[in-house]
Amino acid sequence: MKFLNDLGVDVYTIINQIHDFLGFPPFQPRHRIRRGVGINGLLQDLLDVLPLEELKALFDLKLQTSEYFKAFVEGIQSEEFAVSIHCIYLSYVSCCLWYVHTSV
Repeated sequence: MKFLNDLGVDVYTIINQIHDFLGFPPFQPRHRIRRGVGINGLLQDLLDVLPLEELKALFDLKLQTSEYFKAFVEGIQSEEFAVSIHCIYLSYVSCCLWYVHTSV
């Protein structure tokens, strides 16, 4: 995250706005030695700062208390949604292959 912040992206403000919206305490950056680089390092950094237990508890609470959220989760877990995403992906791949074929 320091990398993004050094590039001018105010990551800490964004994280604190998300924390504030979700009712979490302000984010305090931890100074640690990076365990990895590249995508793996980025994902590990994200996992290190996300309050996973609190997010899981919030998910479970919303699932029990919000009919809209419950319907949303059921919708994205449905076979119909999976088929739709698969079709979108195949359409994208088909367009990419067509573009590569016609631009040669």
